[in-house]
Amino acid sequence: MSAGARATPCCVLSLVLWLAGCAVPFPVADSGCCTAPDELTADEIFERTWRVHGGQTPGALKDLNVALDGRWKFLITRIQPLVTDHRYRVRSQERLLLPQGVYAARYEGPAGSKQVYRSRSQIRVWYDGQEVLDEDVLASTALTADSFLLFALGPLAPAARRPAQASAAAYQRLPDREEGGRRYHRLYRVLTPGLGLSDRDELVLWVDARTARTWRVQITLEGYRTTRGAHVDVTYLDYKQVGAVLLPVAFNERVRGPIAITAHRWWLTGLDLNRGLEAADLQTMPWQREALTPAKALD
Repeated sequence: MSAGARATPCCVLSLVLWLAGCAVPFPVADSGCCTAPDELTADEIFERTWRVHGGQTPGALKDLNVALDGRWKFLITRIQPLVTDHRYRVRSQERLLLPQGVYAARYEGPAGSKQVYRSRSQIRVWYDGQEVLDEDVLASTALTADSFLLFALGPLAPAARRPAQASAAAYQRLPDREEGGRRYHRLYRVLTPGLGLSDRDELVLWVDARTARTWRVQITLEGYRTTRGAHVDVTYLDYKQVGAVLLPVAFNERVRGPIAITAHRWWLTGLDLNRGLEAADLQTMPWQREALTPAKALD
């Protein structure tokens, strides 16, 4: 091995330590910040963005079928090799069942294929057709599955929905922020249970003050041993209106703490809704019935 190759891990560590100085803390809720000069409450802002994304139309989104492609940044694959699983998770077909809170994916990458089934009570993983029971694989995959379900649906995701009754889990309003000349409302809530195998996580939705579109989703990552204490945000770069539903179709993910780096950029290459899928269609290797049909190519 060359001297340059031996130095690589040290260079990566030095870069990580330097980037730690650029990290930002996760937003902290202030119980006194429930309204602002515009007098909108957190619940009113959430209701607006939920409606803009199609939540007000019963049955408009029962199952979501997407095809994805994307690119991982090198540094995050070195820091979190199992969480990113970047040699498998490049292109994918993904199926989301909203009423059941089910996420399923079939990934393809240079190392082979990976299939995932995640429900509220179960996580199953197959590599190249063989089911695996490794606890680290299951825990890290549960975290990424729950996170991607949330990212893909924004305010329509089961985890993001406003509680039916006001409680400690309800949204709180944070001070607005400006980026790129636009103003964003920020809505904070605690998720119990959290994402993956976590008992508790935190969520912030950034909502465009002018359009009421959800523009960014910010979460903590307490569900896996190597991500505890970390938090990320995903910004929506583009959207597509499909009937009554507005969905993000291009995404940029950044790690914000304990270091600050861009992690992953991905985009939809296919999208269709409401095939009438059931959880049983996605629990087997391979998938069954209509689940196998690729998502309809985007225009």
